[in-house]
Amino acid sequence: MALSLGRLLDRARGAREVLPHLAALERGLLTSGSTAIDHIPKHWLGRIASQLASLPLPDEEAPLHELLRRLSAQLDDGTIDGQEPSQHGSFDPERTVVIREISHSEFMAEAEAQATTMPLPLRDRAADQPR
Repeated sequence: MALSLGRLLDRARGAREVLPHLAALERGLLTSGSTAIDHIPKHWLGRIASQLASLPLPDEEAPLHELLRRLSAQLDDGTIDGQEPSQHGSFDPERTVVIREISHSEFMAEAEAQATTMPLPLRDRAADQPR
C-alpha cells in the first residue's frame, strides 16, 4: 500500500505538499504497515479518504483500492483509535461548538467584560470635549 501510494504521489510534483494527509499516511504505512490505518484519529480519516478518492486510482493498483476500502471501513465502523463508541462519547469540547441566541443586553455585558479598555460614558465624553 505504501509503495502504491508513493507511486501515485510521485506522479505529480508537489503532491505531498498539496496533500499532506496522504503524505503522512504514506509515512505511516512505511513505518507501521497497514496497522497505521487503525491509529489514524477519526477526525482525519474523512479528509484522508476524501483526498485519496479524489485522485485517479489506476485499475492495476489494487493496493490503492484496498487502502481506500479500509479507510472507508474504519471511518464507518464507529470507532475512534480502537475505542468502541460507548468509550469515547459524543461530546468533545475541543470539537463542539454551541450556538445560542442571547439578548442585546447579554451581548453588551459580555462585550464589556471582554474589552481591555472601557470607553468613557457619554456624559463624561461631553465634558472632555473643547467648546
